[in-house]
Amino acid sequence: MLAIEFNTVIQAHSIPLPAPVALAHGLPVRVVVMYEETGVPPVEISQGDAISALCANPLIMPGFVPLSRDEAHER
Repeated sequence: MLAIEFNTVIQAHSIPLPAPVALAHGLPVRVVVMYEETGVPPVEISQGDAISALCANPLIMPGFVPLSRDEAHER
């Protein structure tokens, strides 16, 4: 098993890899995240942010078929 070590900043709930690191889709990896507590509370989704809440927990409706582009423009 190969190992890489780097420092980065979490962006949009993900950890960007350095440019020279090329990992193939589906490649099994082991990830260890080490961080120092700063005393600053993590940013959370606010109660009133419905779009963020739906993105995090999308509604699943059986039989739903989205409108085509033409159908959407007709309305």
